[in-house]
Amino acid sequence: MAQLYLATIAGDSGPALAAVRDGRAHTLAGGRRMRDLLSDWERALEDVAGDLDAGRLGEGTELDSVRFLPPVLDPPNLYMVGANYADHAREMRKLPPGTPIEPPPAGPFFFLKPTTTLIGHRAAVLAPPEVKRLDWEVELAAVIGTRAHRVPASGALAHVAAYTVINDVSARDHFVRDGAEPAMTFDWVGQKGWHTSCPAGPWLLPASDCPDPGALDISLTVNGEVMQSSNTREMIFSLAEQIAHLSRIVPLEPGDIISTGTCAGTGRAETLHAGDVMVATVELIGSLENPVQAEES
Repeated sequence: MAQLYLATIAGDSGPALAAVRDGRAHTLAGGRRMRDLLSDWERALEDVAGDLDAGRLGEGTELDSVRFLPPVLDPPNLYMVGANYADHAREMRKLPPGTPIEPPPAGPFFFLKPTTTLIGHRAAVLAPPEVKRLDWEVELAAVIGTRAHRVPASGALAHVAAYTVINDVSARDHFVRDGAEPAMTFDWVGQKGWHTSCPAGPWLLPASDCPDPGALDISLTVNGEVMQSSNTREMIFSLAEQIAHLSRIVPLEPGDIISTGTCAGTGRAETLHAGDVMVATVELIGSLENPVQAEES
């Protein structure tokens, strides 16, 4: 049977949920949001699949005619993991390929990205006039389905409802604050918090259809040229370890998104410009495409 995905799309009267299968999007009735389904996620998936099989959702719409929104429109939190791929760590440290990277004793490094940065598949990333070094970062992201607080790594993945693709667009020239106090040298909001800087989508892949999130090919192209190509097995801290670590600090709530870090191929001399088109791809999930446009001052 063809893979089933769930998406949030622009409907006639506002955001709507859609089931995506066999290259068509089928709008779900009821005016629900993605977070509404998480309270009984497995049952929701069964109901949607049954409705599709029975033809109750109609013929659907070709995907080229659909305007995709971020799959989870209103996540409680958007947690991002930094420097979590061994190949990216070797790249930053200028180490030879294959050099072992030891996990930091303090655990994974997290930061928050504003949820208002989220945009959907094919929506434009706006390049602000103040930013001269706009960069890409393809990432696998997990959507939390059930509350997780102080969970062990061994059971952490049971709290994941679904996966999606995220592109953590970054303003590299707004990261270092010249002349600031040492503790305030690095500006994570200035680098990561720009409007439209977090494309996500195109849809959600149910976690039950992804047996091993630690073995997925991941890549990103700009104008058809491959800039990043790796596999999630390069993660220094697995997703399960990330969830366990983060849930010791704060309870994870249904709808929370954890974006698991990016691989080598970012932070290059090349940067994004208006007219460029990025395509971020994660195996099993699909491809997230976003053009870059100049933001009017």
